[in-house]
Amino acid sequence: MTLHYHQDYQCVNCDTFFLPYQSPVTLCPECGEPNLQGEEFRDIIKVLIEANATHRRMFGRFTPPAYGVFSLVDHYVYYSANIFDLYMERQVSKAIVIEEIIANESPAWQEHLREMLYQLFESAERQGLFQQPIEQRTEKTADKPIERPREGKKTEEQPESPSA
Repeated sequence: MTLHYHQDYQCVNCDTFFLPYQSPVTLCPECGEPNLQGEEFRDIIKVLIEANATHRRMFGRFTPPAYGVFSLVDHYVYYSANIFDLYMERQVSKAIVIEEIIANESPAWQEHLREMLYQLFESAERQGLFQQPIEQRTEKTADKPIERPREGKKTEEQPESPSA
């Protein structure tokens, strides 16, 4: 199972699909027209973070093995998941990943996506999304079993008892 959101948004002027993530107004990255943020997009960064966190818990990575894109928000969930996975795999700064991802976009789209992606990364970092899952953290230290002293056996840490 994967999370899906059936929300779309188009510019009021040119009908370009984009995510109005800034409150209260986001400029259309295509024509520059100010677009008021609707109620359904007020927490869109939070929605993207929740979807990515859920998918990572379920699948061990942000990008699900199969994901249908049925809306604009689904597109951004999938887009951000791929970027987060790339960031985790490459272990480079978020600035490098973001700049590489947006390099082929027009300047207006670069500005729009850069700001949105920085907000996503900052929110993901605050939520601890880039930390290794607990299972993976303990596996690395679990190479050597912990030996506990048994009653009646002498260990290096236990002092010798005086003989009477």
